[in-house]
Amino acid sequence: MGRTIALTGATGFLGRHIVRALVGRGARVVGVVRNPGKVPALAADGVELRRADLAEPDRLAEGFAGADVVVSNAALLPVRNWRRADHLRTNVRGTENVLNAAAAAGVGRVVHVSSVSAYAWGASGRIAEDHPLLDEDAGALTLAYGLSKALAERRAWQLATEHRLALTTLRPCLIYGAFDTNFMPIFAALARPAVTVMPAYTSIPMVYAGDVAEAVALAIEKPAAAGRAYNLAGDDVTLWQFFEAWRDAGGRAARVVVPIPFPYRLAYDTTRVRAELGWRSRPVGEALRETLALDPRPWRVSA
Repeated sequence: MGRTIALTGATGFLGRHIVRALVGRGARVVGVVRNPGKVPALAADGVELRRADLAEPDRLAEGFAGADVVVSNAALLPVRNWRRADHLRTNVRGTENVLNAAAAAGVGRVVHVSSVSAYAWGASGRIAEDHPLLDEDAGALTLAYGLSKALAERRAWQLATEHRLALTTLRPCLIYGAFDTNFMPIFAALARPAVTVMPAYTSIPMVYAGDVAEAVALAIEKPAAAGRAYNLAGDDVTLWQFFEAWRDAGGRAARVVVPIPFPYRLAYDTTRVRAELGWRSRPVGEALRETLALDPRPWRVSA
């Protein structure tokens, strides 16, 4: 790759996977983060860490100086905070600050990590990238995270036009993998007891963090990705199949599992990212084996 990539949220769950993918391609990675000392391993891997908060546009511009590309990845996640005002302030205003800072630093290329949560309700079948995003008129029952990601992406496209930035947005579904502090701990806690329950016939779109990171790298490498949005989702698997793959990969799992019938299915169309970027999602079993190999938490049977 041979480029300098400035990455917000480099010390977070997805950020650490993005760093791994970019460094593996020969990129120079600059992590623009709130707490540079959070993950000492990043500095040991040659990542330069610069301090800046999403609320500090001037510091962000300093952090982006000299970069060829900015990856806008940092965001407030719902498991930690459900308050709408906090999500709008962090995710929407933070995205505005990142795009404006990229322009101020003279960076012309931005990859923004959005979410399928940004889509408006009411879709049927596989949801493609042309489905409308939520807007300001979304009802009070709309989850704060989804609304904030929709408004943030809308604002990113507006600012990209104003500043003439080459923007790509990626819309992953539920992300899992090593270092996750949201879905994986909940799933592992559910899977761990000797006797547990597990939903059957429940298909919730998921994507491995390493595969999202690969999509970030591909979006940077392929000029045709500029001006495009891409859904990111793995193979269709039920939560029951995910549990079986977890157990087969060596994760700590119940000996007796009681199925709870809950027929539900949601799906996202990934034709565009596969055709235009050559992106592929790895099988869930392979992804979970890598998760267990990378993550030091006591999730393995032998732990």
